[in-house]
Amino acid sequence: MELEEFLTAAKEAALIGGIVLKENFRKVKDENIEEKAEKDFVSYVDKTSEERIRDFLSRKFPDHRIVGEEEGGEEDGDFVWHIDPLDGTKNYIAGFPIFGVSVALSYRKEPVVGAVYLPYFDDLYWAGKGMGAFKNGRSIKVSGTSEAKYSVVAYGFPSRAVRDLDTYWRIFKEIFDRVAAMRRPGAAAVDLCFLAEGIFEGLIEFELHPWDINAGVVILKEAGGSFKIMEKGRKRDIIASNGRIQEFLEEVVGRFLD
Repeated sequence: MELEEFLTAAKEAALIGGIVLKENFRKVKDENIEEKAEKDFVSYVDKTSEERIRDFLSRKFPDHRIVGEEEGGEEDGDFVWHIDPLDGTKNYIAGFPIFGVSVALSYRKEPVVGAVYLPYFDDLYWAGKGMGAFKNGRSIKVSGTSEAKYSVVAYGFPSRAVRDLDTYWRIFKEIFDRVAAMRRPGAAAVDLCFLAEGIFEGLIEFELHPWDINAGVVILKEAGGSFKIMEKGRKRDIIASNGRIQEFLEEVVGRFLD
């Protein structure tokens, strides 16, 4: 595998999508927003970003599979790209600047390169297997905080949750009582990057898809972090951390999930 070539392409693809997001931020009107399902929105921005990323990757790697949030795709090849053209759509629509573009390549189902671009801040995170994790060219590492009481934990679950929401409230309360703070930025790929660079010490998010987390987990792993992914049907739950509070987070979640 030519990991450097793939990583360069992932970064370029994330920036291509990010141009669309930059150009249209705080310009999306209500009439341009579609409701895919209850409380699940999409706009021309998501679709245009994905179209441009797909076009770039398909021309560069015609034999690779591409799976995106908006157009789907097949995963039956050795090389599969997962793209989230706008991670944090509700944030974007509201004008809240925590959103990004996530692009990852998996080889035989293992994520091996990932790039996440935050257009509002012009921050590009990337990593390749065995190559380290970087933000704007600077090496990043997870936080060295080792005690839960000093830790900040990101938390997330969907508005249209499959599980009873009370389960998520109980997990939240249990962790909230034992950590310094909890945050809910609302964009899993971005949250994983913040964890990778030491802003957060932990992260728990539920009912996600590969395009939400594949790039982020490569970046987190290369930054020295830990994670556990639990598959439930087509959805995934993730418990991630700086490695030092992983056992604590897994123990709490394990007591409440079936």
